[in-house]
Amino acid sequence: MTSPPNCYQLAILETSDLHCYIVPYDYYNDKKSEVFGLAKTATLIKKFQKIYKNNILVDNGDLIQGNALSDYVSRYKPLEKDKNHPIFKVMNYLNYDIATVGNHDFNYGLEFLKRVTNQAKFPYICSNIYLFDENKENNMGESLYPESYIIEKKFEDNASIKIGFIGVAPPQILIWDKHILDNKIIIKDIVESSKKQAIQLKKNGADLVIALAHSGILPLKYIKNTENAVYELTKIKQIDAVFSGHAHNIFPGGKVFQNLDKYKIDNTIGKINNIPVVMPGALGSHLGIIRFNLEKKKNVWKINQSFSEIHSVKDVEPDSKVISLVEEENKNVLNYIRSYVGKSNIHFYSWFSSLGNSYTSQFIQKTAIEFASNKFKNTKWENLPFLCSFAPLNTGTHGSSFINIPKGPLAIKDISNLYPYDNEIKVLLVNGEQIKDWLEFSAQTFNQINVTSSEEIFLLNPLFPTFNFDCIFGITYEIDLTKPLGNRILNIQFNKRKIKPKQLFGVVTNNYRAAGGGNFPNINKFKTILDSTELYRNILIEKVKNTKVIDFTLEENWKILPIITPNKQTVYFESSLDSIPYHPPFLVLHSKDESLKKAKYRIDVTKF
Repeated sequence: MTSPPNCYQLAILETSDLHCYIVPYDYYNDKKSEVFGLAKTATLIKKFQKIYKNNILVDNGDLIQGNALSDYVSRYKPLEKDKNHPIFKVMNYLNYDIATVGNHDFNYGLEFLKRVTNQAKFPYICSNIYLFDENKENNMGESLYPESYIIEKKFEDNASIKIGFIGVAPPQILIWDKHILDNKIIIKDIVESSKKQAIQLKKNGADLVIALAHSGILPLKYIKNTENAVYELTKIKQIDAVFSGHAHNIFPGGKVFQNLDKYKIDNTIGKINNIPVVMPGALGSHLGIIRFNLEKKKNVWKINQSFSEIHSVKDVEPDSKVISLVEEENKNVLNYIRSYVGKSNIHFYSWFSSLGNSYTSQFIQKTAIEFASNKFKNTKWENLPFLCSFAPLNTGTHGSSFINIPKGPLAIKDISNLYPYDNEIKVLLVNGEQIKDWLEFSAQTFNQINVTSSEEIFLLNPLFPTFNFDCIFGITYEIDLTKPLGNRILNIQFNKRKIKPKQLFGVVTNNYRAAGGGNFPNINKFKTILDSTELYRNILIEKVKNTKVIDFTLEENWKILPIITPNKQTVYFESSLDSIPYHPPFLVLHSKDESLKKAKYRIDVTKF
């Protein structure tokens, strides 16, 4: 169908949060994946580039970190200076047009980031990150990347449109990676930076302004320097569309965005405050597209209509050329992750780690406490009682991956599955009162159970990430889910005695939490008594190597209190289908979704 005179269609295609997942393969579980991988997304990219001849391909950050491949080329066998990073081999082949950075792109340090992004045959931009310069006002030196960029797109009849791009990332990068970025960069507020650059782009002749925002949509409340600012970006009149990421959700269509119409969030057509927005999940699970129907009148471009959509890679064949480009790297990584480390007599699984004690969590916590205790021998902290705070990872809830490692040999892939992040060990000096505050904040992961309500609810709060559900090992405590936030943690004991408000402990945690990640109350102000650069994953590997067989007894640490009073409320818990043979007695299988590979349980709250 031919467009009317002076009317044109433009499609902008987005990937985000790829985390170096190129081949559709789950390295940690050592099996193929049907639901992620840039090789599969590439097939969709080529398909829609044929459909929409006038197109632009963008990436929204969190690209170079996140799986065994990224670790291999950055830490285990670092790239030689003349070798291209595998993700950029693929992206250059796919002819990306422009990209911005995400928070995890900084995890390997600034030098590595700049070196590999210099391999891109497309521009990188970032509108709110600057080099630290002590001689400049507010220490704000040169921009890390160009603050904006204009792409001029020509249509078939030689009509030309100028599309201005801005790119922003969370200011919290300087919290999460403070140990490697302090006094190297400064980061400005997402919204203020975007508004400034959007206005400047319009002055520079941009007909459209597009925000590449490595930032989530929720929560909606805006506070300066907030992490998730997309909702506020849609209020900037100079911005015509927002490509979102960071939160690993999908929009339009994501569950967490349902029933938000009163906030002008249309989860069906993908508009927020009437501005098109898209968020394409993570790991190459979806391709995001915003299509514009444009009209040019008297040399002024107008958006007549816009459409936001996402397309899943499930049932999509991977692009054979992409697979071949990284064939050697993929083979090397598979050999590495399959290398033998040790043996275990324990079946490690994580499906129910947010409901009670688990071998998976306690193995990590016990190992971390042992490491810290050894570090403090013959120091003034030698007799300090040590605890370990750890949030269950990959629990299979909210559609996430899960841990399922049977008894027997343990390989690198298994340890990486137990602890997939490049987190360093830190030890903080914390008192009893602060421990209670820490746990109360963590208990936000649960929705409150109202025994007088007949409303059906899910136990876990989908807006509170499971990686912020810190469980502290070395003490015992109870959680009362009938109580409101701030009053749920009861009976905290150490060595079977109630802890005192000013009693001191050494709490082992990671660099993310110690620097303030997750916005836990005052944690970034606690005294650090061990500032180690050892990675959790490495100490776990050494523990397995140096132990004949991993075997231990699960300890009572924390529990959710059963609700004995009559309860009208039906409470549900979701996990993966693989969890069914192992579910605890207080879970009753309610339904199975074979297509989504999900199990839905009803919780017998009297049997917690």
